[in-house]
Amino acid sequence: EDLSKTDQEVVRCKHHTKHYEEKRSGHLKNIQSLEAELKSKEEELQESVAKAAQICPERLETSRPAKSLDSEINRMKVKIATQQEQQGDRNEIVRYFTARDSYKNMSQQIKNLNSFIKSLTSVMNQRLQAYTEFRKFFSARCKYYFNSMLAQRGYSGSMIFDHKNETLSISVQPGQGNTADLSDMRSLSGGERSFSTVCFVLSLWAITEAPFRCLDEFDVYMDMVNRRISMDMMLKVASGQLFRQFIFLTPQNMSSLPISSNIRILRLKDPDRGQNNSTMPFHSCT
Repeated sequence: EDLSKTDQEVVRCKHHTKHYEEKRSGHLKNIQSLEAELKSKEEELQESVAKAAQICPERLETSRPAKSLDSEINRMKVKIATQQEQQGDRNEIVRYFTARDSYKNMSQQIKNLNSFIKSLTSVMNQRLQAYTEFRKFFSARCKYYFNSMLAQRGYSGSMIFDHKNETLSISVQPGQGNTADLSDMRSLSGGERSFSTVCFVLSLWAITEAPFRCLDEFDVYMDMVNRRISMDMMLKVASGQLFRQFIFLTPQNMSSLPISSNIRILRLKDPDRGQNNSTMPFHSCT
């Protein structure tokens, strides 16, 4: 009888053990399911926090219950939906404000460019006015030097600058005479034309800047008087501009020039007509 009771007790204990093991297994599965759900909720929370941080970087502490916050969120969603129905879609509003900001930016850039163009136009007008005044001054100075140099030979002349058509007209009256009788350069003799040309070149030198000044065979058709006056004028101009180099080429004899450390004469040997010599050596005459 005791053995039978013991067996019954063992069977009952086994039954209880099996029952509690099944309970334990069910609780473990429930714990795993809750842990997976917790992990999913934590990930969802992190995503929500990240989205909220984009709107408000600083997290706001609140003591309001979640139910109250959910109610407020729902009211805000309804309000947003109502505003979208009245004013349009949010994306369209964002595009509108983006386009408006871009328009304002471009308008400011255009305004700045127009201001720059206005300033540049003003500067160009000032430069054009200065250029016109300089051109007028140089023209008057060239005329003055031309008439002054012609007067050394008793000539009178006229220079007409046509800046619009970019032409220059020169007239010269040899000797004493009425200025109304000024003649075109083509009507002058060879010597008169050569002397007038020298005066014209010297007047151009007076208004231009260059380190070298050269003249070739300027006195070919001049008589002795015109040649002497021309050389005196050129030497006078050269002596006042020692920072420049003057080169004069002439077939005439220059032995009558004054002796000066600033004047150097290089004379080409006479060609030998009987030989075919291609070299042309120079030798110094001073």
